[in-house]
Amino acid sequence: MRLNKRAAICAVVIVSLAVATAVARAGISGGAAPDVEFKTGGAFSTPSATFVTVTTSTFTANAGLITVHFSAAGWVQDWRSGGVFAGKDYAALRARVLVNGTPLAPGAAVILDNTGKIGIQPPRPIAGSFEWAGLLNATGVTTVTVQVANLHAFDNAQLNHFTLTVQHG
Repeated sequence: MRLNKRAAICAVVIVSLAVATAVARAGISGGAAPDVEFKTGGAFSTPSATFVTVTTSTFTANAGLITVHFSAAGWVQDWRSGGVFAGKDYAALRARVLVNGTPLAPGAAVILDNTGKIGIQPPRPIAGSFEWAGLLNATGVTTVTVQVANLHAFDNAQLNHFTLTVQHG
């Protein structure tokens, strides 16, 4: 009987090691954020189709990886016909991040849109976010700028609240 117990215990240990190895190979990882900068704000509105600055953050950073996360709650209103989605006009707010004046990849991304609610003028609250990543080539003072632009001029975009989070180092 003792031999069966030992075999069962060995089988459990072998299965446990196999599961642990599979989890380790799954690419799950984590770690501490060395340097994090953040800023919150709101009450920003624009009808512009060209990029305007919402916020900036200046700090000292080491060369290496930088990630920028921008999230916002607000709305966009389609006040003119313009872009077409599935044969219908729509409104959208694009955001981009500049690091020391240079756009961070992948460039502009739609952060808020009117979710296809064509011809409905009352604000329809929505939230959105995007994350950009790149490399800082040198150590020193770094300025991160978030800019937004409507997809079409004279549509209205309103940011009620936003959060900018920058991780570097």
